[in-house]
Amino acid sequence: MTAVLALVLALQQAPTAPAPGAPATAAPAPIRRPVPTSSTVQVHVTDRTGAPAAGVQVTAEGPVSRDGLTDASGQVLFRTVGNGTYRIRASGERFITLEKEVVVRAGATAAPVELALSVAPAPASTATAPEPPPPTPVQAAVSTDVKPGDLRILSIVEMWEKTPNPKEASHLYPIACSGMDKAEMLVVRETYAAPADASVDRMLYVVGGEATLTVNGRDQIVTNGWYAMIPRGTAHAWTRRGRNPVVILSTTGGQPCAAK
Repeated sequence: MTAVLALVLALQQAPTAPAPGAPATAAPAPIRRPVPTSSTVQVHVTDRTGAPAAGVQVTAEGPVSRDGLTDASGQVLFRTVGNGTYRIRASGERFITLEKEVVVRAGATAAPVELALSVAPAPASTATAPEPPPPTPVQAAVSTDVKPGDLRILSIVEMWEKTPNPKEASHLYPIACSGMDKAEMLVVRETYAAPADASVDRMLYVVGGEATLTVNGRDQIVTNGWYAMIPRGTAHAWTRRGRNPVVILSTTGGQPCAAK
């Protein structure tokens, strides 16, 4: 009797095989978690000493656009930012505008975007100043430190920060010269028109500020990080935009620099 009861219990606990021809029971579908489609971008803005820069306008341009002002700690958050490449720009009255390109990957933990701004020189007072004269040709700064063939390694931003505040509409500072090339720092406070020169090519890189560059009747708004190659025989002109001067690294090729 005991053996019969044990057999009955075993049959009740055994899995029931599907009837011939019956469809097999499908396995439960895996749980699919939603894929993140956006992220939060943290931007931290300081000055060159590392102190927080509050009240700076920060914009992010890419697949979506975001903007905001930094708080007392120099930070601003952009939420629900989608995947893609963004141009982060920080600007303020006390600083030279700075841009940085970042890639956002939704769902990934990204480090804060760090921007260290250089302090812009104070604008010259115009309370009692007469009407400015028409733009004059750029004046070359006299320097005994630049000699042909000298090794020169320096920061253009630091050079600009330590340079006396010129009053001219534009000013040119020698940096280096070697062989058939010379490098200069061009500072445009108002406008600067460069005539066509059939003997030199010009390579121009915007270090700070914002300007309109006019070449062959075409206007292009440029800011720090922009580069232009002006072939020989081509005239061009700079017009400052905003309050801050425009600082440009100008490299001229095709003419030897004069010995000092």
